[in-house]
Order: sequence, then structure tokens, then C-alpha cells
Amino acid sequence: MSSERVDMPQLGTYGRLRSKMFVTIFLRRKPLLVLALCCGFSATLAALALAAPGGRDPGFSGDGKAITNFGSGNDFANGVAIQADGKIVVAGRAGGAGGRFGLARYNRNGKLDTSFGGDGKVVTNFSAIADDFANGVAIQADGKIVAAGHSNDRFALARYNSDGTLDVTFSGDGKMTTNFSSAFDDALGVAVRANGKIVAAGHAGSDKFALARYNPNGTLDTTFSGNGKVTTNFSPVSDLATGVAIQANGKIVAAGTAGSTEFSGTFALARYNPNGTLDTTFSGNGKATTDFTPGEQDVAFGVAIQANGRIVAAGGGDAGGFSFELARYKRNGALDTTFSGDGKVTTNFSAGLDAAHSVAIQADGKIVAAGHASLRRFALARYNRNGNLDTTFSGNGKVVTDFTRRGFGDDFANGVAIQANGKIVAAGRAGGSGGRFALVRYLG
Repeated sequence: MSSERVDMPQLGTYGRLRSKMFVTIFLRRKPLLVLALCCGFSATLAALALAAPGGRDPGFSGDGKAITNFGSGNDFANGVAIQADGKIVVAGRAGGAGGRFGLARYNRNGKLDTSFGGDGKVVTNFSAIADDFANGVAIQADGKIVAAGHSNDRFALARYNSDGTLDVTFSGDGKMTTNFSSAFDDALGVAVRANGKIVAAGHAGSDKFALARYNPNGTLDTTFSGNGKVTTNFSPVSDLATGVAIQANGKIVAAGTAGSTEFSGTFALARYNPNGTLDTTFSGNGKATTDFTPGEQDVAFGVAIQANGRIVAAGGGDAGGFSFELARYKRNGALDTTFSGDGKVTTNFSAGLDAAHSVAIQADGKIVAAGHASLRRFALARYNRNGNLDTTFSGNGKVVTDFTRRGFGDDFANGVAIQANGKIVAAGRAGGSGGRFALVRYLG
């Protein structure tokens, strides 16, 4: 593994977990006419390939890809969400040594939306001395944008109006921080309930799942666990929630890893009732763990809820040689054996370090997971509802995309979302020149 170069600075606990996990154990006269006809045929084949499911969408920025620089290097996107009008919002880190929340909004054609922040980009500082960045983003029903991450060892949330200005009806200035411990607390995922309440999930210190729920005005919701906050232990080692989703009935599912060390850890899920207590109808005690390879490191980085209430978690680990890992659970927390026979699927893209960082469910029930292949290229896989790779997608169910020539950069997708028309948007980082926001839109 020493040949794998990893350039992932300033990523916080979430990024360090990725980095440590994947480094330590594991990112053209007759001849001319014939020639012309052949070239035309080849071009036609290329166009057909591009127009097939899994091909990049040429209606998005000309070639299906968009790169955005905030100006000082080491920019990367961690989350992506689609507005009701089809505009795409991406959130992550903007800046060099001292990072800031960075958000960019794109029109449906892949161009930056200048009605957002004047140039399509917004940066937000929480602290003059800390490295601030967003790990997740969600869109409220009223179109306001919520980004969650960390600042100065605390959960940090910011809410924005549609024009990119901070929403001062949220906590007085549009920003809110929350402490769980005297150590490093970090919100790694965010979701919004139908009633406008906001749920952020991450970790307290490095050893507990941590969730906070906020009222629409930014105050902590005291109907949730008495003080708006809850922590959950799975093991005496390091437990971290890295993704969160809200069921139609208001129950909250957080996914991450339990017992995470340099060498071992399992997928971990917890489900909470709307009042913040663990839901004991889920796996008997509200918690479920899944091991892909005993004694190795498995991390669920993303979670999504299917229309039938089943839960899909996606991540990576050493199963099958540093691969995408997916698990599907029934509503009671048991593994769903109609999914690949045992509820678990692993997918390899390369001989290097592969992992899924996000997951989304299409309207037809197919599952899309996005991450990286060998820590160097965007990687997406689409699965049928039974867990098999969907061969109508790019021929074999898998697609990889380079931003950096010859795949020598550190390109990876951290978030994925499905548009109303079925097109798939993945967002992350394009290596080279210190890193930049990177988006790809694929035909669904």
C-alpha cells in the first residue's frame, strides 16, 4: 500500500478516518473516405456511449464535469443537494491553511449560479483561528440551505437564504455551534425533517455517536432528549456517526463505525425515536453492527432510506480488498437477505483503495453509491434492488471519472444526489493545484 499517494490535508476527524483507514490498512481518395467513415463511426459510437446510462451528461458544463476554485487551494466538496428548481448546491471546505465553510450553487447546465453570492460561491467563517468546513448540506422545504460541519472543535451549522446570504432568523446571525465534549466534536451529516427541524449527526470526542436537533430558529430542540442532544456508545473504543437520514415517521437513522481503530471496526447503525431515545424495535436495543471482514476496518460513510422503509448503508473497508461495501437492513434492523443473499455487497473498482462515501436511492428503487477508485478517480456503482450490479449502467454497473490527467490526482466523490429527471450528480474533490470542488453529472 506504500505506493498509494494520499493528499488529504485538513480533513478533520472524518477525513483522517478515511485517510488512516485507507492508508494504514487498506483514495483520423478512398482510403481517406474509409478513414472518414471509420472516424465518423467511432465518433458515433463515442456519442452513443456518452448518451447511455452512466455516461457523462454533455448538457452539464459541456462534458459532464465542473470544477470550482475558491482561490486559495485545498478546496473540496463533501456534500451535495438538489433544490426543487433543479439547481445544485454543494458544500465543503474553502481555503488554504485556515478553512471556511464553502458553498457553491450551479444552474442545471453546470454553470455557477450568479444569483447565489454574486458569483455562485459563498464562504463563511465561524472562527478566526480554527479550520472551519462543512461536511453535509440539506435543502429545507422553503428553499433555505443548511450546511453542517465543525468549527473550533464543535458542531457548526449555518443556514443561508436562497441568495446565499446568511439567514439571520437562524440563531440571530445564521450560524450556530454546539458542544458535546471537551474534545473534538464534529457534525458529519445533516438532514431536515418535514416540520423544519434540523438533525445533525457526527461524533462527540472520538468515542460516541452524537446527534443534535434544532428548532427552525436555530435553538436546540429540548423535546429531543431533554436538551436537544444525544450521544450513543457502541464500544469502548472509537464510535463515529458519519451519515444521517430521517424516516417518513420521524425516526432518525445514524450510520457510521463502531470500535474503529487502525485495524478494526464495523458498520454501525442507530435508530432513534422522535424524542431522542433509542428505538428498541430496531435490533432489540436501537443499535446494529455489521462486520464484513472480522478484524478489519469497515466504515459506513452514508445512509439512505428506501420507499419501503428499508435502510441502505454504504462505505468501505477491507472486504474483498478495499472495496465499496453496502448493507441493507429491514425496518427491524435485521440484515435484508433479499439483498445479495445475506444483506451485504462488496464491489471492487481497482487493486487499490476503493470506498463508497455516499449513497442515494433512485425513484425506481435502484441504489447509487459514489466514492473513489484507488483514491484517484471518482467512482460510482449502481445496483438493482436485489443487490446485483445494474449492467444497464455503463455496461457493468460501474463508472470511473478522472479530473486529473492520467488519474494521477487525488480525485474522489464525497456526495451523491439524484435529480428529479433521474440524472445523477456526484460532488467531491479534484486533485492538483491544491484541490478544487469537483462535480460530475451522469445520465441515469
